[in-house]
Amino acid sequence: MRKFFFYFGVVMAAVVVAAAVGFFFLARNGAALDAESKAYANKSVAVITDDWDAEALWRLSSPSFRQVTREEALRSFFGAAREKFGKLVAADGATGQATISIVNAVRSIRASYTVHARFEKGEADLKIGMIKNDAGWLIEGFHVDAAQLLRKSSDLGAEQRALACRFDRASCS
Repeated sequence: MRKFFFYFGVVMAAVVVAAAVGFFFLARNGAALDAESKAYANKSVAVITDDWDAEALWRLSSPSFRQVTREEALRSFFGAAREKFGKLVAADGATGQATISIVNAVRSIRASYTVHARFEKGEADLKIGMIKNDAGWLIEGFHVDAAQLLRKSSDLGAEQRALACRFDRASCS
C-alpha cells in the first residue's frame, strides 16, 4: 500500500508541475497575443474605415469571411456607411482580448475587439473578430453598430440589411 501512495504522490506532483508550467506559458504568451492582436485591430480599423474601403477589408479577411460574404454586398454596405458616417476622424483604442483554445488537439487563436470611432457625421462602435494562422492575423467578422446605421438609413436594400445584421441579430428584429 505504501508503494501505491508513493507512486500516486509522484504522479500528482508531476501533474502539479505540468499545470504550473502550462499556466506560466499561457500567461506569458497570452499577454503577447493580446498586445499583438490589439495592434492589428487598431491598424485594421483605421485602414478600413478611413474612407470605408471594402477592398481593404476583403484583403485582410479570412477565407471563411470571404466564403459567407459577397464582395458586391460588402461594397454596397460600405457605400451606405460612407454616406451615413463620412470619413474616420478618430478612434479610441481597441478593447478586448485574444483567446487560445485547444479542441481535439487542434489549437485555435482568436481575438475579439470593440473600437469606438468618431466620423465626420457621427459615431459608431466597431466590433472586429480575428483569427491567427501561419500567415498572421485575419479578420473573421467586422460589425458596424448596425442599429445606428439601420435607424438612420431607410434606404438600405434587403441585402445590405442582411449584411449589417449578420453579426447582430438583436438589433435587426
